[in-house]
Amino acid sequence: MARYIISLLIMNIQYFLCTNLHFGICLFLLTAQIFNHNFFWLGLKSNGEGKPYGEIKKKIEESFISFENFKEQFTKEASSHFGSGWIWLVIKEHKLKIYQGHDAECPIKHQIGHPILALDVWEHAYYVDYKNSRNDYIKEWFSKINWDFANYNLSIVN
Repeated sequence: MARYIISLLIMNIQYFLCTNLHFGICLFLLTAQIFNHNFFWLGLKSNGEGKPYGEIKKKIEESFISFENFKEQFTKEASSHFGSGWIWLVIKEHKLKIYQGHDAECPIKHQIGHPILALDVWEHAYYVDYKNSRNDYIKEWFSKINWDFANYNLSIVN
């Protein structure tokens, strides 16, 4: 698997260099997608944990009033996101916020906030299992969230 990923990265680097794009832009796109995907996968658990607990639960309630309200707002942002990208739960100045990043963007680039969780809304992330039903994919994502990971990310900031 690692050999496949390395080969894929080398092919992608070669492709971008051959298209005469500025090297810095290419490097950002590749590294951002690696970061985004790793962050996304670390935020999932196969058995899921249902509802948040600990410090992340407190922060969600402070910022969104309730978990259900957060879930509704996050789902709305993710389902209405036009095109490919990422939906992030971030914290800035002690408050959680939802951020839509297009293509390879991540909240670190624009200092939007410290990432807590990420949802991949590129079509390839859900099409095989959910066809064009992004909402079903988002619903399933909520059942697989790794709240330990979210609490850890929150502890780094605090």
